[in-house]
Amino acid sequence: MDWERLSERPGLDPYLQELALFLDAHFARTFGLLWPENDPVVPLDAGGSPDAALAAYVATGLTALLGWKVAHATGARPPSGHVLVIQSAGSSHWTVLSPGDVAAEVSTLSGEALYLPSGCRSSAVHSDDARHVILVVTDPEEGPPAPPAAPAADGLQG
Repeated sequence: MDWERLSERPGLDPYLQELALFLDAHFARTFGLLWPENDPVVPLDAGGSPDAALAAYVATGLTALLGWKVAHATGARPPSGHVLVIQSAGSSHWTVLSPGDVAAEVSTLSGEALYLPSGCRSSAVHSDDARHVILVVTDPEEGPPAPPAAPAADGLQG
C-alpha cells in the first residue's frame, strides 16, 4: 500500500486513514486497540441512527482505501472472520483470547477501535450506555469469512 501517496490526497478523512493504517498493520496477525487522534467526519443521515451512519461511512471508506470488503454486521448472531469494533458510546471491558496466547484484558472507550483477527475469541462487559458498531473485514485474497458457529451470550466470539 502506498501510504505516502494516500496521505497526499486532498479531502481524505484523517480518521479513515488512521483506521486503514491500523488494519493494515494488524490484519491477520494479532488483535489491536486503536486510540484515534481524529474523529470521523460522518455525513448526517436523515433516516438512520448515528451508529448506522458511522457504520456505513467507515465501511464505504475502508473498502475504498484498502480494497477489502468491509461490511456492517447486524443481527443477533456474532460475526466470524476479521472483526473491527468501534465503540460509539460508553465503555466496554474485553477479554480477548488469541489461539495459542494467554488471555488479554482491554477496555474501549467512546471513539476507540478494537480489531479481532479471524480465530480470535472475545467476551465483553459493557457499561449501561455502551454502543458499538461491528464491522466484518474480508481481504479479497482470503475469501469471505465462514458463517458463525453459534450465538454468543455476551460480547463477540469468532
